[in-house]
Amino acid sequence: MPVNNINIIDIEASGLGFDSYPIEVAVLVEGKSKSWLIKPEPKWKHWDIAAENLHGITRGQLDADGLPAYEVADKLIKFIEESNGVLYSDAAYWDADWMDTLFIAVKQKRHFHIESIYELLDKQQSTEFDENKATLSKSGKYRFHRAEEDVKMILEAYQLTVG
Repeated sequence: MPVNNINIIDIEASGLGFDSYPIEVAVLVEGKSKSWLIKPEPKWKHWDIAAENLHGITRGQLDADGLPAYEVADKLIKFIEESNGVLYSDAAYWDADWMDTLFIAVKQKRHFHIESIYELLDKQQSTEFDENKATLSKSGKYRFHRAEEDVKMILEAYQLTVG
């Protein structure tokens, strides 16, 4: 797979608990990125202040600026329809679970797959990728733990690793 054609997804969430939910999603497809804040569904109650301290997104900000879940799902589907249907993540288990939470809430089927970026890397490259991502996260170039910045950082770390 050419380095510049990798499609990436990143999600910020209300926390890491069983009842957490997505609050921001970003995707990078064919070199273009988009992100959306998600207004919590009425059943989505969990809020972890430690997670808020990481991503800096408040519940009030989501209520004021977030889009309804169904609208985010629709925009996401339209944005990635030109991709091959596979999005890579550095936290695939969590991101897939949060996408399932979103799509179940809006009663839609998710027609794309989330795979681990580590499946594209051998053991040495995985270590290099983690090191590159850590260096980039500390560089000040990206706002770490904001989804759109994270997809760009993940792509750059991947390019540095395999490029």
